[in-house]
Amino acid sequence: MQLSDAVLATFSLSQTGIGLLGNVTLFTVYIRILIYWPQQRKSTDLILTQLTVINSVTLLSQGVPALMFLFDMDNSLGNFGCQIMVYIRRVTRALTICTTCLLSVFQAITISPSTSRWAQLKYRAPKCILPSFLFFWILHLFLYANLWRTTVANKNINLTISKYNLKYCSSVFWMSYLTDVAFLSAITLRDIFFVFFMTWASVYMVIVLHQHHKKVQHIHSTSLSPKSSAETRATQTILLLVIFFVSIYWINTSITLSLNFVEEVENLTDTVAYLIICYPSLCPWMLIGSDPRVPKPQCLLRSI
Repeated sequence: MQLSDAVLATFSLSQTGIGLLGNVTLFTVYIRILIYWPQQRKSTDLILTQLTVINSVTLLSQGVPALMFLFDMDNSLGNFGCQIMVYIRRVTRALTICTTCLLSVFQAITISPSTSRWAQLKYRAPKCILPSFLFFWILHLFLYANLWRTTVANKNINLTISKYNLKYCSSVFWMSYLTDVAFLSAITLRDIFFVFFMTWASVYMVIVLHQHHKKVQHIHSTSLSPKSSAETRATQTILLLVIFFVSIYWINTSITLSLNFVEEVENLTDTVAYLIICYPSLCPWMLIGSDPRVPKPQCLLRSI
């Protein structure tokens, strides 16, 4: 094992651990609020709860190969284990796109002015959350079903750590021309659809926040509603999450496309591997930092 390979695997495993800690913390807070303090519950909590679960599963599917590499384990996953790992990774990545889009659109509807055409959706939107979850799960569980036939365990492992993400498993999508075109078209259209609505919701939230800022300039700060201030802070956090996700998505997409036209470069492959888990590992900490309902370290120290 080369030292550089071990360092990269250790870094990836640390990134996974930090992300899991944040996501588990958030999940615990949301569940406790749901059970013990329903009066503190926000309309976006259910969406964020699903996002923490998806993030955790994504990080676990990334951390297992790194752990296997660090302990110099042979490919004990087998074909079935590889199929599960690759399938989970693809499905959770797709669910991340859908859930982040749902979060941004839902928040855009929530903060829309009463005079807006979207105001009438405020009371109907919460009822659509669970059906949306069900639709997203069923859609992607079926969409990626072909991975069960095309994923196999690598027998002769001679890849470097820059590819440990694919070191133990490989997927061959190319079965027939029509199947390839249909599958790639469906994935591309899905990404374009959800990224478009994420972008639209983000632009709309920026406009609403700008209008709100101009209004409060004419109002004395003591007369501002705490609820309004909290909603503005939550909107700003979600806006940052969406911008962060879309930025990583386009960088990742650009690098992945470039790898199809040039000879593989280790640095580019490394970048793709780390970008995939940047969002699920940093997302919970952005939410923890902005949500006053989450106990902060200083609050815990005071209670002790």
